[in-house]
Amino acid sequence: EAAPAARLERSNTGGLNEMVWGPAERAAPGPGEVEIAVAATGLNFRDVLWALSMLPEEILEDGFAGPRLGLEVSGQVTAIGQGVVDFAVGDAVVAFAQSGFATHVVVPEMVVAPMPAGLDPAAAATVPVAFLTAYYALCTCARLRKGEWLLVHGGAGGVGLAALQIAKWKGARVIATAGSREKRALVAALGAEHVLDSRSLAFVDDVRRITGDGVDVVLNSLFGEMMERSLNCLRPFGRFVELGKRDYVANTHIGLRPFRRNLSYFGVDLDQVLQHQGEDGARMFREVMALFVEGGLRPLPYQPFAADETSDAFRLMQQSGHVGKIVVTPPVPGSVARVQRNAFTVSAEGVHLVTGGLGGFGIEAARWLADRGAKRIVLVGRSGKPNEEGRAVVAELAAQGVRVETKACNITSRRAVEALIEGIEARGEKLAGVIHGAMVLQDGLISAIEPETLEAVIAPKVIGAGHLDAATRGRKLDYFVLFSSATTFIGNPGQGSYVAANGFMEGVARQRRRLGLPALAVAWGAIGDVGVLARNKAVMETLASRVGVTPMDARLCLDLMAEALESQGKTSDEGVIAIAAMHWGKARERLATLRSPSYASLGGDQQAESGTVAAINIGALLRSQDIDTVRKTVSDAIVEDIARILRLPKDDISRVRQLSEIGLDSLMGVELGASLQERFALDAPPAGISSGLTVNELTETLIQAVATPVDEAAGVTLSLATKHVGDLDAATLMPFNELVEKNVSDIKEILP
Repeated sequence: EAAPAARLERSNTGGLNEMVWGPAERAAPGPGEVEIAVAATGLNFRDVLWALSMLPEEILEDGFAGPRLGLEVSGQVTAIGQGVVDFAVGDAVVAFAQSGFATHVVVPEMVVAPMPAGLDPAAAATVPVAFLTAYYALCTCARLRKGEWLLVHGGAGGVGLAALQIAKWKGARVIATAGSREKRALVAALGAEHVLDSRSLAFVDDVRRITGDGVDVVLNSLFGEMMERSLNCLRPFGRFVELGKRDYVANTHIGLRPFRRNLSYFGVDLDQVLQHQGEDGARMFREVMALFVEGGLRPLPYQPFAADETSDAFRLMQQSGHVGKIVVTPPVPGSVARVQRNAFTVSAEGVHLVTGGLGGFGIEAARWLADRGAKRIVLVGRSGKPNEEGRAVVAELAAQGVRVETKACNITSRRAVEALIEGIEARGEKLAGVIHGAMVLQDGLISAIEPETLEAVIAPKVIGAGHLDAATRGRKLDYFVLFSSATTFIGNPGQGSYVAANGFMEGVARQRRRLGLPALAVAWGAIGDVGVLARNKAVMETLASRVGVTPMDARLCLDLMAEALESQGKTSDEGVIAIAAMHWGKARERLATLRSPSYASLGGDQQAESGTVAAINIGALLRSQDIDTVRKTVSDAIVEDIARILRLPKDDISRVRQLSEIGLDSLMGVELGASLQERFALDAPPAGISSGLTVNELTETLIQAVATPVDEAAGVTLSLATKHVGDLDAATLMPFNELVEKNVSDIKEILP
């Protein structure tokens, strides 16, 4: 039996230390595809930015690898698909990959090349991205010619050193920049005629001094002002080739004045070349590999890391502490412990009912039920007709021997719900469980909402849940699940009716639990791969950037729900849980609800190597401790985070030297800011991290920010209240769920 695969998993919080190698499924190669047992994976800066959550998905999703870790590998062919003729099992190869940080990858044949004789796998893994990027940028885009001047920024990096080799092969003259004396010495030794300091704007004048009137081509990886000033290094008819992504993410503006001199600008993203110009990319890849066979090019210097040192590899590149490439060896196949799924299974004999199950998250719930043992599933919706995605899943489950029925049912009709369940039992079958996922979204302020709109949102959740509850009271169910929303406990302006409907359902779950009946209401956060947000990427990006919502995979969410179902009846919980990934500090900026004392316990979820770091409430400390104790607590926490990021002992972190002096650069400053925002539950990352503060000064900044008096009434005004009923004193506010819980019996009496 083939050894199970493993894959590097990115942390939702953007922490490098939280990346882990987890189990993955091996897929058989399809027509024209090749499976490779990975021997080594090349690390690229895009991987670091993606791991740090500094790149939005839209920057990567249009490429060959997409929003995944690992674009290049070396290894051995282990299987080939139909129609593959150039490779056989056992061949040593190099390739581009999707999710290349893995023990096994399946890739199209056209992005695979034979490994040149004499190369070891680690050296071969330095080749694909760096050399094809440099080749495409210089030979295809810039059309670099013999005798021309080339300015290469980041000359000691992978693409920089590859560009140096290709430029020398073309007969061009090279000026390079690098960030340290040691790197500049290496680049000079490898053939650059002049090597300048990439951290000083003096390179602009130096280029003019060396060339007289500028260079013909700039290969750029700098950002901000450095990028803009690099345009001024070009002579007339010069070509500017942009490799970086940070200015694209920031939507940096540049003036058009320099382009009056017949300049050309090229944005290069090799990932998109492979995706949209696949044949051209494959041809250029073959041309590059032929140069290695002929001896015109040679692999890059590299620093190897083992699988258990992966976080160190990412951090070294984050700190620009490497020369050439960084290469990671994956774990031995089968050595990564397979995560034990919790024991929750569902009945194979019973029927499982899913409302709102004809598409989106509902159809994913049906697939999840099948994986947990279900063989008979009934999916209901208003139309009874699944969407395209739903039809595909129904066919998939049918092929697995699962009987899936799709039915039209108006769950707001008591008789229709009763008839649905009676129809199941009339066939001699037993209803095993219910997942109520039906919903309608029609946002609007209560002051302006029409009764019809209010009813459309309320009815499927409130009336539907009530009917399902009543119709199943005399039947022994294994589970009764109600899909709620995280907006119920954090609020969301314009969704008052949606919040109210979900609040009622949560009240139903609590009441059923008190009666000894199975019930679980799940307040879901953002589901990123199916459903409404999966179809609205722009909305998802807005939620992530403005409210701190992190989308989760539907399968992960449902597996987490299984843990709650497994413990059902074994604990004293009320039957309502929330499953959501949130950046609480960012959410507090937009949602007044979260700034009330009721939510003070919600802190960060920053993970340290030793486990979960508890959130620190500076305000609470100030009310209960003397100022010196507060200073020490805050300062110690800051030092702990800095030590974790720099990979240094805490005792080595000075509290009186500027953060930049102890080794914290701008990228690490971003990571520290996010970490402190989570740890102290701040509204925004603290200022000054990259502008010269010391640990002691940063400590005082944080304490003063929290100690500033805040209008208590404003602090406890809920966002829902501010939109619909104005400012209220805290004593007059009662959580909606408690209100529903106290009156749920009366409410159900008036249901039609």
